[in-house]
Amino acid sequence: MDAPVKLEEYAHYSRPKGRGLKLHLGCGDYWFDGFINIDYSVYAGTDMIADVRTGLPFQAETILEIQAHDFLEHFNRDEVFNLLEDWKRVLIPGGIVIMSIPDMDGLIERYSVDKDNAIQQIYSIEDHPSHKWGYTVDSFKKLFEEHGYRDVEVIQFQWEHRPNEPKLRAIAKK
Repeated sequence: MDAPVKLEEYAHYSRPKGRGLKLHLGCGDYWFDGFINIDYSVYAGTDMIADVRTGLPFQAETILEIQAHDFLEHFNRDEVFNLLEDWKRVLIPGGIVIMSIPDMDGLIERYSVDKDNAIQQIYSIEDHPSHKWGYTVDSFKKLFEEHGYRDVEVIQFQWEHRPNEPKLRAIAKK
């Protein structure tokens, strides 16, 4: 019979410090390489189906990065509170969140130029009206800071493939 194996011999199987999984939440048809692409239903980019409102199905401090684009505006304030708290739970120390959402200030400016387009973006597309909240640079930054995220940066931008949609991008650390 072989001698018992010492636990130290398997220590290299532990999660390396500072390393974790990467999640792309609300992926829809967009698949991100190197990420677990999660949505509540099956789309072209979906790897995993999950309703994130009930919590992410991951252990504490196992996630390095969470990306979610055109996602947070689909949740009410209570749901957003719970999401941001759950993300802190699963993020490793120093883990980051990268998000983009519609820019309400930009949409209000856009309203004077193209009312129909601005209204559609505020309320979401006609066949799927589901935007529940809007954010400005200041309110988006404050949201993360109130949940204890640090080094929060929020900028205004536009996706190259969607030039008439003003957006905000936030990067925040746990």
